[in-house]
Amino acid sequence: MNKFLFQTTPKLIFGQKLINVLPEELIKSNANSAFFVCDPAINKLSVFNELLKILKSKKIKTTIYSDIKSDPDFENVDDARDRIIEANPDIIIGIGGGSTMDIAKVTAITAKTGENAKDIAKSGIISKNKYPIILIPTTAGTGSEVTHISIFSDNADQVKTGIVHPNLYADMTILDPEITIELPPTITAFSGIDALIHALESLISNSATTFSALLAEEALKIIYNNIVAAFENGKDIEARSNMLYGSMLAGIAFANSSVAAIHAFAYPIGAKFHIPHGLANSIMLMPILKFNLENGLGKYSSVAKALGIETKGKTEHEIINQLIFMLDTLVDKLEINRKLKNYGVNASDIPELAKSVIKITRLLSNNPREIDIKDAERLYLEAL
Repeated sequence: MNKFLFQTTPKLIFGQKLINVLPEELIKSNANSAFFVCDPAINKLSVFNELLKILKSKKIKTTIYSDIKSDPDFENVDDARDRIIEANPDIIIGIGGGSTMDIAKVTAITAKTGENAKDIAKSGIISKNKYPIILIPTTAGTGSEVTHISIFSDNADQVKTGIVHPNLYADMTILDPEITIELPPTITAFSGIDALIHALESLISNSATTFSALLAEEALKIIYNNIVAAFENGKDIEARSNMLYGSMLAGIAFANSSVAAIHAFAYPIGAKFHIPHGLANSIMLMPILKFNLENGLGKYSSVAKALGIETKGKTEHEIINQLIFMLDTLVDKLEINRKLKNYGVNASDIPELAKSVIKITRLLSNNPREIDIKDAERLYLEAL
């Protein structure tokens, strides 16, 4: 067996209505004041308002920051940092989608050190001095609640930049599927496909380990079998639970193996054209998948297994075609428009996008097939 390092969030709490354990957990940690980094829509959720009432009854002071951009940049992170410094809480709680949790993770450090987020992104030096942090996801997609990764837009360079460091892991994650019920179908689709691609790319990553592959294969199976049900009926609590669980498994997996080319190609179009991350991944899924499979099934045999494709008695070509068909059909069922031209991208933008993606070597190095600048242009043109 190969050597590997495995890390994840030290405490995970999963189950319906378990967001209600938060007050008890704060009391256990002697936290008298909590700073909430929240999605703007969280204030409308009855479960959140009930939670705030309970915290007030326990004499736990709360401060709420919800000025989160849909595509957060470094300035957004620094604004949240300043608000935390002003409030001087005992603990930070990030509750929302991936963008919100990414901001919470970084500000747990920068609010202690006073640093700018862009500076630590450039230096890669992340302090161990941080606020305690609890993350509560409201979407089943990013897996940010169990990763050591935060992604932000750099407006000056029009690129997505990642801050990746073990010190970004939360101290605790609470996953309650009931708070994902009010997600609209579009967000369910985008975030769900993001989770599916986390699992898929973790499974075929050049940095995958035996352990991460086990988690990724299980995540892929769960997400594939539940995403359409969650999309079609947002109140299907079983599907919602399975999606949140699968997303968590995928997050743990890719935090230990990394994602690959699909995510790399999604970043430039997200940064320049502000295409939501899950949508950007959906757009690039089929071009990258077909490109990788041109060299044969290879590592995708595990993907085929997870999707329940019967391989006995079939040629490799037949398996590949069925794999492509199944994933293509899945995205169609989620009613995702997958043409870049519909989001303001023109053929004249392709060369610059290709130049940008080739620089994302952290992810491209994990792709099972090497990609050069000409390949990059071809793949973006195919998605156009």
